[in-house]
Amino acid sequence: MKRFLTVLLIAGNLFFMPAASAEIKTYDGVGEYIMSDFETFDVAQQRAKQRAEQNACEQAGVYVESRTEVRNAQVTKDEIITMTSGILKIVDVQYKREILNDNTTRIRATVKANIDSDDINKWLAKGSGERATLGEQNEELRRANAEQDKQIAELKQQLANMKTQQDKERIKQKIIDGDKFSLSEQKLKVGIKFGTSGDFNNAITFYTKAIELNSNNNYAYYLRAVAYKALKKYKQAIEDYNKSIVLNPYNGNAYSGLGDCYRSLKNYDKAIENYNKALKINPKDSLTYTSRGLCYQAIGNYSQAKADFYKSDNLKNHHD
Repeated sequence: MKRFLTVLLIAGNLFFMPAASAEIKTYDGVGEYIMSDFETFDVAQQRAKQRAEQNACEQAGVYVESRTEVRNAQVTKDEIITMTSGILKIVDVQYKREILNDNTTRIRATVKANIDSDDINKWLAKGSGERATLGEQNEELRRANAEQDKQIAELKQQLANMKTQQDKERIKQKIIDGDKFSLSEQKLKVGIKFGTSGDFNNAITFYTKAIELNSNNNYAYYLRAVAYKALKKYKQAIEDYNKSIVLNPYNGNAYSGLGDCYRSLKNYDKAIENYNKALKINPKDSLTYTSRGLCYQAIGNYSQAKADFYKSDNLKNHHD
């Protein structure tokens, strides 16, 4: 039976280069993946690279945590993981293929990654709401990848026990579909890195690739909508927010994003309608109360605007 083999080799901190106002540390991360005979090298390399990046991220997280302690920043362990993943920059990737004794192929990926202390400072300067949203994105992506890895492992075990060729082909197709899902998530991850750094055009390129690989990737539609909104391309943003909502009607942030687009287009009634939907899902979203209040203010409903601003302030103060 062919199976996954992941070896995470901690190469440790290689060096750091002090700059005038920043410190850059470089880490090596290594990951391995055993590919099946019907898998493509592209898929196997992506899986090995994913494990190598995770290895480098774990190493860099120790440094990031120490830097936040120097800044006396109140940052949780989960946010350290999110922050490190978001600012880790892969500067080089090398792959090595090796045929093992059982004729399986092992792919080893070695990544070289940088962490810039300036990027840590920029992250800490973000608002708590934005940091929380990025944390949710990272956690959702992590869960999806972990679940997919588990499903692929189970399918490979099933494949080894199949007797008929028809059953084997059916399981193989499921694995191929799962590989497309994994590749889609990898493109999504790259897009998130571009989006986090403010490079929304490149982010859109990778979100689009993620959608091409998995047309049901609601998160890719949602994040592409966020990028379009940032570029003030509201028509495209509205279209993607709506696609995201069809796939996941419980994403309150998507409704808030729709509200923001309509507010920017001065369609205040439509904006309020979507803010109302968002608040039914996320009743403690202070920013959405503020945004809805601005809409009420724009149409002259000052009493309702005042109530929303008051509610927003109360939520912010309670959170603090």
